[in-house]
Amino acid sequence: MKIKYQHGKFIFPEQISKLAVNISCRQVDDESNQQPPTGRGASVTCSEIQVSYPDLKNGEFYRHGWNSWSPTSWWSVDKPPYRVWNNPPRSLTAEDAYSDDPEVHQSYLLTAIKLDSGKDFIMLIGALGGESGYFEIGEHLLTARKLPDKTGYSAHNAPANCNKDSDVSWWIGIGKELSVFSAYATALRKSIDSKAKRANRYPGGIWSSWYSWFEEISEETIETEIIPATRSGYQVLEIDDGWEKGIGDWQPNAKFPSGLETLANKIRSHDLTPGIWVSPFIASGNSAIVHEHPEYFIHDFSGNLEPAGYNWGDFYYGLDCTHPGAKSWLKEILTTIYGWGFRYFKLDFLNAAAIVGRRYQTVSRECAYQEGLKTIRETLPNAYLMASGALIGPSLGLVDGMRVGPDTAPYWDNTERKRDPSGPAVRNAALNSLSRYWLKPLVALDPDVAFTRSRGSLLSPEANELTQNLARVCGIFSCSDPYTWLIDSEKHQVKELCTEFKIPPSVNQISRFSFRSGTKEVDFTPWLYPTGRVSDRILAK
Repeated sequence: MKIKYQHGKFIFPEQISKLAVNISCRQVDDESNQQPPTGRGASVTCSEIQVSYPDLKNGEFYRHGWNSWSPTSWWSVDKPPYRVWNNPPRSLTAEDAYSDDPEVHQSYLLTAIKLDSGKDFIMLIGALGGESGYFEIGEHLLTARKLPDKTGYSAHNAPANCNKDSDVSWWIGIGKELSVFSAYATALRKSIDSKAKRANRYPGGIWSSWYSWFEEISEETIETEIIPATRSGYQVLEIDDGWEKGIGDWQPNAKFPSGLETLANKIRSHDLTPGIWVSPFIASGNSAIVHEHPEYFIHDFSGNLEPAGYNWGDFYYGLDCTHPGAKSWLKEILTTIYGWGFRYFKLDFLNAAAIVGRRYQTVSRECAYQEGLKTIRETLPNAYLMASGALIGPSLGLVDGMRVGPDTAPYWDNTERKRDPSGPAVRNAALNSLSRYWLKPLVALDPDVAFTRSRGSLLSPEANELTQNLARVCGIFSCSDPYTWLIDSEKHQVKELCTEFKIPPSVNQISRFSFRSGTKEVDFTPWLYPTGRVSDRILAK
């Protein structure tokens, strides 16, 4: 299907499809007094959409990344593509390595173009039904089609609910920026299987061990935080990475001699929900499960295990979520951890299940990924699932919350990770999360932790406040500040935040990076795009 923008007008085909609704298939002018009504859009099913226009040099486009950590922001075609540069291992984690192209502006799930930066008028094209879709944006042409894939051959039948053809269901909208993004979110929500809609769960304030102790946690470390967490008003205490014997060996290591069931009972006895980090879709190359059952993992088309990423000093491999044995292993892991008493699950590195490769069944990689998430949801129907490293579109309706940006850090930016907008930093986490605010009606948005501490941090009090405002806007508050690291005023601040987040904050979006919560208005623009020099005090060198 072809759409043309010419002489200030979008020119649509006479008939988009029999399913097209609420849009006139004719010329639509971008003058403010002739704009279509709020939320006007159309649904269409086809293999490809092309939008041509004279020039995008004076405008901008919306680049949406494939997974939680993938760079997401409004961008310009005059700049190099907004992506991870010159770091293949990182690209394997934070981008879609199969379709990634350093020469092409790309987007996943949706994109939008704003041809005149002086006017509040955009066109948005987005995939429906839980598929990602794939976009290439050029100076004169935008192309939308199915996510590139390669499946190979298998003798095993694919699940009946997988989309096996090249057609994609799209939504096309035009109008004012915030209205069009909101209308797309509504259409996307309606397109997701109604049986998969998330329950109305809200976790409250979360204390996480990660951004203070990282992998150096122990049973004693966690026990020390239980009583202070209760006094502060947290509702979840989450044990992050560092408790397990290894990636793929999901049993407590020697630093937790009493076992995790005993620790979960202690957490619950203090009126806290026990939470845990686990990466059930990956296993390291030296893990027992990879050696004993390599058939459970995704292979390349020569029959070798296909690396899904590099971390913890080793390559790790992605679970083939179509394999019956892999599904049984996945259920066993999660049933065991749930049996220990954990009810909040931070599921990490989920994108590994969606890499290109040979699987037990010949299905699209995103369909295989969804099979895995459905297995998790069926196994843990009453647990809160916070997905990280998640494919955004395919995860909707299957998880409760989702990380929508890269890792944060106790510093504003990292000058050593040049041209890597997925690197750990407050700025990267904030820009990504705010650029995905439109997702809020579909899933709980986790912008990563907020900071209150001054110890072990390069953030100023003003930057700490920004992280807290980011939590307010997104609606999820978590924190990793150890109680003993805090001075009295910081302890008081944590207690106030936990009280505030006993219920989700009420927030209205005013403009792209400006929001109102109650009587308070917060504009993130001066932080994200400062006009002056940023002090070296808040940078990591």
